[in-house]
Amino acid sequence: MKPTLLLALVLSGTAHAQTLFEYGRQCAAQISEIPAFSCMAGEEIPITVDGKPQPPQPAPATCDRPSLLRQSEPGSQGQCVPGSRALVLRDDKTAQISAICRKQVARPAGSTLFDEINVISHSLKDGKTCWFTAKAKPPLTADAGIDGRWVPSPSTLTRKPPPPGPAGVQALPADRVWLTPRQMAWGQPACISCHDSGPFMYSPYIAQTTQLPGDPFGYYQPKAIGEDFRRAWAGLNAFGITTRGNTCTACHRMGNMNSCNVAMNQSAGLAPQQGGNAWSKQFPQSHWMSPGNLHSQAQWDVQFADSLKKLAACCENPKGAGCQVVEYGPKDSR
Repeated sequence: MKPTLLLALVLSGTAHAQTLFEYGRQCAAQISEIPAFSCMAGEEIPITVDGKPQPPQPAPATCDRPSLLRQSEPGSQGQCVPGSRALVLRDDKTAQISAICRKQVARPAGSTLFDEINVISHSLKDGKTCWFTAKAKPPLTADAGIDGRWVPSPSTLTRKPPPPGPAGVQALPADRVWLTPRQMAWGQPACISCHDSGPFMYSPYIAQTTQLPGDPFGYYQPKAIGEDFRRAWAGLNAFGITTRGNTCTACHRMGNMNSCNVAMNQSAGLAPQQGGNAWSKQFPQSHWMSPGNLHSQAQWDVQFADSLKKLAACCENPKGAGCQVVEYGPKDSR
């Protein structure tokens, strides 16, 4: 084969990596623009040990309700760092947008520095979902991080900068804050691996706030927008699993990836939560599904144990007897 022909074939197979603005503009057009926001306007996520609120510093090694997001960045102080904040930027009949500003290093009270910011934008009309993450440069330290006073939008229709935020704070250019679509899509773990039941994940950690949208049975298309996400997640097919009359999936879907392999067992006291203390392992807090569990353990077993056993079998073999697969997609695919 001639070198020029070989080069042409290689170049033709090289996919264009979308810029943040290109991806964000698609998300804005198909779901909603995302406003600039202040992390400090969010609701602080409590960190407690044996029911006692913890001071901003130092971060306890374990706590009652740890973050379920594993911390692997150099310098991270674990799952129980005080000071993270959650906020809902939109929640109506058209779109839901949530943001979490995370601290992975303990800082003094009132610090406006954060180590990671995650935003999920979700359409209730057709289930299309977009993903955005900002990360501080490792190794993480208390005196560096992302300025959370006025965070630029990752998803707008134009490049027009946002107006100044509180106290006249100017937001940095978006591409200096947010990861590119390629970095997001090919990063590990893939968003879809954990968000396999739907766009928003419930946990005792986030449930301490009122800042979590819910769309447990709505349309869901986690990789419908963005070429990088379609390519990176091509082999990841999220779908729901259920059985007839199942008491667990009467309230929400059960995804076939992380939900099956990890979260389902954690929520039923069958697997520990990383960063969880002894209190978190005791009933009823060890069994955090269903939310607001007021049952005795015997009552919980009567209501949920058989359904859990059936789901576990279907997680192992979705085509097994009695298993039902729920495909995600737009209206016309159902």
